[in-house]
Amino acid sequence: MKKVYLAVTPAYHEQEDIVFKYAIYNEQEQFVQGDVLYHDYRKPVVAGLFAILELLKVLKEYRSETIEIIVNDGALLEQLQGTTDTKNKDVIKVAAFTRNKFNAFSQDIHVKSIAGQYEETKIWEEKLSRI
Repeated sequence: MKKVYLAVTPAYHEQEDIVFKYAIYNEQEQFVQGDVLYHDYRKPVVAGLFAILELLKVLKEYRSETIEIIVNDGALLEQLQGTTDTKNKDVIKVAAFTRNKFNAFSQDIHVKSIAGQYEETKIWEEKLSRI
């Protein structure tokens, strides 16, 4: 099993890049891989969805294993599950596309949001601080 800690820093101006930071750990909590990726500007409301798409490219080699992606973003989790009640057409379109790619990737992959959980958030920050 792989645990992947993911943080997304959206760009608020078109001249800035989105920053995706991820860290992959194995079942013994040993660091396996991590990186900081930069991507061209996307609207901040869809930055998390694009981060998931980019992360799936990195995770191809672990496709046969169980993967848990840990994020600090409850809205992203709702968008991936299809339970968001947003009316934003960009979000709905990108969420449907991302959800299809995510579900086709593997049946043993899921996302967990730690938003609002203080102790879990501290662990998430510590794991990502190694990058």
